[in-house]
Amino acid sequence: MSALNLSPDQGQPLERWHPVHRHLPVRPGWSCGVCAAPWPCPRARMLLRVEYGADRVGLSVHLAGMLFDATGDLLRHAEGPLPTPEELFDRFLAWAAPQPRARHRAAVSQPGGRTPGTTCPRSMIMDVRDAAQRWADAWAHGWPTKDVESIVTLQATDGVHWASLFRPCRGRDGLRAYVEECFGEETRPAEVWFAAPRSDGDTATVEYWAITYPYDAPLTISGCTLLRFDADALVAESRDYSHTREGRFPPPAGLFD
Repeated sequence: MSALNLSPDQGQPLERWHPVHRHLPVRPGWSCGVCAAPWPCPRARMLLRVEYGADRVGLSVHLAGMLFDATGDLLRHAEGPLPTPEELFDRFLAWAAPQPRARHRAAVSQPGGRTPGTTCPRSMIMDVRDAAQRWADAWAHGWPTKDVESIVTLQATDGVHWASLFRPCRGRDGLRAYVEECFGEETRPAEVWFAAPRSDGDTATVEYWAITYPYDAPLTISGCTLLRFDADALVAESRDYSHTREGRFPPPAGLFD
C-alpha cells in the first residue's frame, strides 16, 4: 500500500512525508507543486482531511490562515483577472466547513418502494464515506420509485458511470439515459438492499442486492460499485460489477443487517 493511503490511525503526520506526496502550494501563484491545479487541489483536500480527521474546526482555522496568505500574494502578483472573494471562499474554506454529521445505516427498500431512513441533504459537506452513503441512499430510494434525478444529480457533470467495462455512460445526460432505459423495462417496484460503504482515500465501494421485474419477470442482481469522488463529493467515476440470475432470490440472511 502506498503512502497516499495513510490513515490517521497510523499516527504518521503528513509533515514527515516527502513534499512530492503532500501536494503543497507554490507561492505566489498558489498552484499545486505536484499537479499544478489551483491549491488546494483535490488530492491536497483529501490529505488534509486525513491529517485533521474529525477536527474540521482545526482544519478550517488552518485553511483560513492559508486563505489570508493567498489573498495577499494574489493581489500583489496575480497575472490576469483576480478571483472573487466568493471564489476564494469556495476554494479554501467551503469544502472543509464543520457540519453536523448524519447517522447512517444500511438502506433496505421493501416491496412498494418504502425505504427506511432519509437521504442526506445535498448541501452538507461530507467526507468520502458520507458521500458514498448519500449515493447508496439515493439508489435505495430512487430505484424502486424510479426517481431518476435523485440519482443523476449525485454525479459530477463530467463524471462517467461504467455500467459494464464495455459501456461508459458519460456525463449526467449519459447516466440519465442509461437509468431511464433500465427503469423503463421494470414493470414492478424493485426490491433493493445496500450495505454500508467501505472507503479508502477518495474512493469507496458499496455492495448491493436487487430483485427487479423487467417485463414482469423477476431477475436477481448481486453487485458492487466502486465510486471515486471529486472535491465537491460528487461521483467523478463509478464502475459497476454485477451478476444476474433469473428468478427471485432474496439476499442471504445477515448479509445486509
